[in-house]
Amino acid sequence: MSTLPAPLQKIADDLAAGRARLIDALSGLDDAQTMKSPGADNWNAAQIVDHLLLAEGFTNDITKMLAGSAPATGFPADLAEFDPLPEARSMEAPPPIRPRQELPAAELIAALEAMGVHTQGSFEMLANVDPRAFSMEHPLFGSLDLGQWWAIHPMHYDMHIAQAQGALGS
Repeated sequence: MSTLPAPLQKIADDLAAGRARLIDALSGLDDAQTMKSPGADNWNAAQIVDHLLLAEGFTNDITKMLAGSAPATGFPADLAEFDPLPEARSMEAPPPIRPRQELPAAELIAALEAMGVHTQGSFEMLANVDPRAFSMEHPLFGSLDLGQWWAIHPMHYDMHIAQAQGALGS
């Protein structure tokens, strides 16, 4: 694991902390608990984790697509933080990242751990370019650069960890 530029390291650390909290919460659960419905129109814990994995996986995919073959120009020395996110247009999950499956707790944990490795690779890729040079339309926020796309994820984890705790009754 290489050292990341400070703005990427902050996102990586915050995302890893959220992932660890979620893994810790799932560790003591049986499959019935993770798949217990908290009520109509509410996702259970397994669906929440699936949604988080789909969203993070999508950002990994666009990182690879946009920056994967870019020449290594180096991370800008003067980039201390990414631009703030614009106001969200909606808080509804876009169809491609709505939950598709409900996996047992052990499989969710394994998927979260594997996603952490995949995401680390994306951060290492971004450490060699200016993430602001690559942008793509986000369905909820409009046009964002890759740094902003990644800045969403720690907040996204925090929001859904609270939702998962509510679904689990804790």
